[in-house]
Amino acid sequence: MDFWHAVETLSDRGKPIVYPKQPMRSISFPVAIISLTTLAIATVPLVLLDPDRADGLPMLLSLFLFPMIAGGLIIELVVLCKLRQQEPFWTLLWWPLVVLPAGLLAMSIGPMLAHPVYFDVTSSSSAAGVMLTFAFMVFLGLGLSFLLWALVVLPLRMLGLAAFDAIRGERVAAFRLYAPLILLAIPAITLVIVASVGDVEANRAVVVQFVLAVLGIPGDYEIVWQPGLWIVRGITLALIGSAIWARAVSGARNKRNTGEA
Repeated sequence: MDFWHAVETLSDRGKPIVYPKQPMRSISFPVAIISLTTLAIATVPLVLLDPDRADGLPMLLSLFLFPMIAGGLIIELVVLCKLRQQEPFWTLLWWPLVVLPAGLLAMSIGPMLAHPVYFDVTSSSSAAGVMLTFAFMVFLGLGLSFLLWALVVLPLRMLGLAAFDAIRGERVAAFRLYAPLILLAIPAITLVIVASVGDVEANRAVVVQFVLAVLGIPGDYEIVWQPGLWIVRGITLALIGSAIWARAVSGARNKRNTGEA
């Protein structure tokens, strides 16, 4: 099973749907709307930037998080197009790869000039270095948008389809609920653990320290938010419990079908 067949299986109610081959389709207009809307939203944190009250958060939102979200939504549009056997016109890449980064970098010049001490701008070379850092943040966010799509956008669509089928009275397979919940749990657990555990050195043992913190075993870490660890434990136990429940339901259904046969 190749990539598109796997996505199609997860997207189209558990079974591939054969669509007739369609001509190429332009989705540049919705992509442009997403890009321009992202630029408009990103303007707010940049305009309200106050280094004394939020250390780097506005720049992180505008130059990293917002481009990542926009990229995830654009990828979803491309995936939906491909699932319907349509090849999109790839001129759409002009918006997320040129217009969006250029607009964000242009808007970031104002905060940099308004707060030169905060950004440590003392010369034209240091200003160029700051702009390169901004550009790196933008393109890193766009690159990580593939992860956002796989771990957030895709599972949300899967849950939406499952909910729609359940409302119509159709039987919803367990994997259509369990698979997206696992995908959504990955970023949720990661963010909560990072927010809960501090003073951990960035090395190969960092994952081990996070696991020790969740299990309550002493290690080279510092707990900064105790409720977060209980949230992670709750999510983990819920996933394990739902897996056991789904397995039991599947086994009971197979036995019933075998008995009827």
